[in-house]
Amino acid sequence: MTDNRQKDQFLDILEKNIGIILKIARAYAKTIQDKEDLINDITLELWKSFGKFKGDSKISTWIYRVALNTSMNYKRKREKDRLFFFDDLKQIESLSWLIEQQDSSQSEILYQCIDELSELNKAIILLYLDGNSHDEISDITGVSKTNVGTRIGRIKEQIKNLATTKI
Repeated sequence: MTDNRQKDQFLDILEKNIGIILKIARAYAKTIQDKEDLINDITLELWKSFGKFKGDSKISTWIYRVALNTSMNYKRKREKDRLFFFDDLKQIESLSWLIEQQDSSQSEILYQCIDELSELNKAIILLYLDGNSHDEISDITGVSKTNVGTRIGRIKEQIKNLATTKI
């Protein structure tokens, strides 16, 4: 495959699946700058692994796997390297494509609750909320299908309990 053809194919796939990347970035990064950095990191990792993707799974499964692994590594690295708390600083400039429409208070509470989950449970519930089947979630996370079902039930209960404290 020629470089231009491969690049065009990658950009087409990225454009069709950008929602996956944006949702994951929203869940794993708090500030606009962190979201932008994480989106760039995910895109770079997807590009680096694009030539190795053999089509053994759905494109979305591959994107989820790369995006979640990159996000978990990014979050660990940011927590280790963070010396200051930039979250409290006002944002002077922002990228319009990163600014999300006003969320309802319920949606914001849901994301606050998801943020308090463990990394694996956060990944599982994001995949579940995005409509992935237990089989797909199992394939992406490496957790058995039975364990996925059990975890989803427990995560829902945990979110319900967390949400009641935030209302």
